[in-house]
Amino acid sequence: MANQACAGALSLLTLPYVFTQDKLLTSGDFIKAAEERGHRLSLDDLQALHSHRLLLPLYRVSDCPVEGRRVPIELSGAMNIDVRRRTFEAAVSGRLRDSSREGYSIDWPYRRPEGEKSRNWWNGFVYSSWQVLNIDFALQNYEFIKLGWPLSPQVARNAEGQRKVALTLSALATRYLPGVIGNLHLPSDVDENRLRAWRVTSEIPDLLAFVGANSSELVAEAELFLLETRSDPAVKWLPLIRHASYQGWSKLRGEPLDAMWRRVAAELLLGAYEELAGQGIVASLPDLTGATWHSPQHDRLAPRYEEAETLEAALTDLGLSPHPKVLLLVEGETERYHFPKLLAEFGMGQPQDIRVQHAKGSNVNPHLVARYNVAPRVGRKLNEGWLLDSSSTALLVVMDPENKFKTVADRENISRILKDSIREEVQLQEAEINEDELDFLVRVRVWGDDKYEIANFTDDELVAAITQLAKEQHNDRVERSFWEDELRAALENARRHHKDIKEVFWPLRIREDKVNLAKLLWPSLRDKCEKEYVAGNIVTPALKIVIEAREIVGRLNGRFLIGGR
Repeated sequence: MANQACAGALSLLTLPYVFTQDKLLTSGDFIKAAEERGHRLSLDDLQALHSHRLLLPLYRVSDCPVEGRRVPIELSGAMNIDVRRRTFEAAVSGRLRDSSREGYSIDWPYRRPEGEKSRNWWNGFVYSSWQVLNIDFALQNYEFIKLGWPLSPQVARNAEGQRKVALTLSALATRYLPGVIGNLHLPSDVDENRLRAWRVTSEIPDLLAFVGANSSELVAEAELFLLETRSDPAVKWLPLIRHASYQGWSKLRGEPLDAMWRRVAAELLLGAYEELAGQGIVASLPDLTGATWHSPQHDRLAPRYEEAETLEAALTDLGLSPHPKVLLLVEGETERYHFPKLLAEFGMGQPQDIRVQHAKGSNVNPHLVARYNVAPRVGRKLNEGWLLDSSSTALLVVMDPENKFKTVADRENISRILKDSIREEVQLQEAEINEDELDFLVRVRVWGDDKYEIANFTDDELVAAITQLAKEQHNDRVERSFWEDELRAALENARRHHKDIKEVFWPLRIREDKVNLAKLLWPSLRDKCEKEYVAGNIVTPALKIVIEAREIVGRLNGRFLIGGR
């Protein structure tokens, strides 16, 4: 364990596996990282911030070795020739300086001096990736200095405090950062098994001692980071962003990326504190369950309260739920072609509103659809009900009046089976759903006494479409004088006996092709539904279903309670 009096940036280097998960940055690397977070910095800016001690480099590599400043570090021959290795080599040879323990000299150039031709020249300044979080503070106060204001003692103390927090984060990063961002980095000189073993056995008090950090300050510093994220322009998306992977959210830029790293920093500090609390060293964090106020810890990446939004809930609240509000189950190919287009005409074209599913016949048993696609996903209990974890999906089944849907009694039986399936699935989630809620979620309909094409189209509309279909099939009967009479007679017979449209095809030697028939009928369906809607006289069964589906969608915005009285 590091001696508290010697704790600091140099002693931090003796900590096993330090800077394997977070990064050491050259001045150029630091400027690039700052740009990703929305800051424009130059080498001149860094030099000015250094000179005023608003943002000190973590280390300075000197050209002059000092025997008494050698840091006892065992270097691995497998280390890459990067800033981390150069820093460690400088520490071993006594050439590394803690920038906070020395002054500032104009003889330390940030830019390559004129006449310097060495391709290996660098200015020797090394930053921690955590120090990017301090740029806002440094630049804001530098603006006051440029206006002629003196640097106040409080600003100087705040700058020193921020540096100490950056050191604390570096001490905790190997232990906690991989778990927070879901990514374990393995440099070439690191054995994975040994790294994992060290992460498990390292003691938090020892890690804090390496940098002179106080466990009592962890929560306050973490909450300060979280408070600073409230200005994030993407803060309303936090319930969703917190479920994104590091590979996903690291693609953010500007303030949103900076805010995410502040949340990560807070998570490292709070994670260490929670482990100390588990050992009885400090008091436990407050339980925020049921809190009526908003605290900084509500904005953690890993919230610790029951009301925290799940991924399903976050998607639902943002209108991005993958679950449709209505699952419209239709029977045939004609319906499958018409309904997405007709729904779009009436403002219901988004898949999260209504999804049309082709049942491929009225013999389908839809109870599996009800159980796995419609049964509410139950969240936490709230008073006498249960808050849903996602938006509800209502099932609207529309079939031809045949087979299991032939009579009113048949349809009521199907409805009962569907409701029982949903009720059972809810009960498996240890919740209840009442009958009114089931009546709303499950609806079984038919087109009337006739099947789809006969029920929704007049003879004139069907004659025009079927004749065109026959022509496209090169049916020579179309040219005969009695063609239309035969076709109308076949349609009349189909209406009288409630037959399928295919029963009209075969006597006229028309090859069954419902998809092409659907395409030919679409303009008629669209135009007449538009006219009926405008006139307020809705008679076409397909339009009635669209209006009913739209009304369901209007009532299913957001998440709801089920089972309450």
